[in-house]
Amino acid sequence: MYQKQIYIITGGPGFGKTELVKELRRAGYLCSQEFARDLIEKQMSIGGEILPWKNPKLFQEEILRKRIAFFESVPDGVVAFADRGIPDQLAFARYKGFGAPEILIQSSLKYRYSPLVFVTPPWSDIFANDDVRTESYNDAVWIHQFVLDAYIGLNYQAIELPLSSVKSRVEFILQTIKL
Repeated sequence: MYQKQIYIITGGPGFGKTELVKELRRAGYLCSQEFARDLIEKQMSIGGEILPWKNPKLFQEEILRKRIAFFESVPDGVVAFADRGIPDQLAFARYKGFGAPEILIQSSLKYRYSPLVFVTPPWSDIFANDDVRTESYNDAVWIHQFVLDAYIGLNYQAIELPLSSVKSRVEFILQTIKL
């Protein structure tokens, strides 16, 4: 097991994670990209095959590679934030009916993030889908539960963020971790 001060921002799709991470990046914190969305957009633009609906195993492997690379790139003692983490992949695999691939279980146990995980709860007022986020609001709520179960099952403490502005949510996060 290898733990770093990387705080995960997670929850169902469309509940405000990425905007929070963008704001934390603007504030000067080291932050991951939104790996899954970035890969889907790139593959769609080039007619690629590394898409969750075309080749889910290859897609999962590529996202896992990117998440591990980000984890390993964060220097010890540096506070960082991630738009989802490896346990999210475990949650999506379960949601899609693939069970719990051993590589995701082992990676979730090996690469440990900060024990506090910030969760964006379902919020219909800000939810929107698009060409990449195709889930309905109800599907997003269902995925949200899989995500919570994955993190709690791995002994993380899920901290639900308030339904408030991006600025207020960021302040809540920073106050919670005392930055």
